[in-house]
Amino acid sequence: MRLSFALVLLVPSLAAAQITAEQKKETARWVLSLEVPGGGFSAAPQDPSAGAAPRPSLRATSSAVRALKYLGADVPNTDKHAAFVLTCYDPKTGAFAEPGGKPDVTITSIGVMAAVEVGVPKEKFAKAMDYLKEHAKTFEEVRIAAAAVEAWGVKDCPFKLDDWFAVGMKYGDGTASSPQDGGARDTGSLAALFLRLGRDLPPNNVKSIFADGQRADGGWGKQGAKASDIETTYRVMRALMLLKEPPKDAKKLREFIAAHRNKDGGYATAPGDKSSIGGVYYSVVVSKWLDGMEGAKK
Repeated sequence: MRLSFALVLLVPSLAAAQITAEQKKETARWVLSLEVPGGGFSAAPQDPSAGAAPRPSLRATSSAVRALKYLGADVPNTDKHAAFVLTCYDPKTGAFAEPGGKPDVTITSIGVMAAVEVGVPKEKFAKAMDYLKEHAKTFEEVRIAAAAVEAWGVKDCPFKLDDWFAVGMKYGDGTASSPQDGGARDTGSLAALFLRLGRDLPPNNVKSIFADGQRADGGWGKQGAKASDIETTYRVMRALMLLKEPPKDAKKLREFIAAHRNKDGGYATAPGDKSSIGGVYYSVVVSKWLDGMEGAKK
């Protein structure tokens, strides 16, 4: 199998369109407005006319606490958030689930990441690793489970990861599609799986698939989609971050992220949509990675 990566890229100024300190504070305030008094965070602002109490979400809580960290803001009431996360955990099966929802690999992986982030002792949700080992079978399941293992600690992982790497090898390297039509997304997804788990990439002929895949609007997109999207951009940027390689056009990427920002201080998953915790998480993290790349070049 061949993997293709842009290891020789142009390095423009990364300072353009950076999120300002004041904007970070505004975004942090937006995130904190989603905090549920009893613990956890909701996925979006509560409609005052609805008259219902805000409902916490495990996915939103994981995104919120990590976004606040990347924004340089404190996470208040971590004890309450930790207690909420544990209410989503089933110690018998080792699975996490949203309140009232069904467990699966994705939400269990998110639960592990949230638990680690809010300081829940590992022994209180250790069986989650067994659940992931048993149930992560498809590439997307393995990919998100790898994020949980990274959060848990790769060296402390209680099982071998060979089966997951085998799934990745079967997935392919992204070269079946053109870089701008899903190839960069696939390559980034596979590269991140290997790199975040400490596995070297297989020998490959170096190509500029990430550089070629960056679209005119500054982002990256899915196969068949005309517009770039922030989630695909996040996947590609995670791979570039792990490779310690800046994107070809950081200025356009920052402009792409800025287009997702709303007047309320939040970010949408698509320009013009309402702010959501998902939009905030992707936009803030990608911006933070760009900031790190800029600092590394100084």
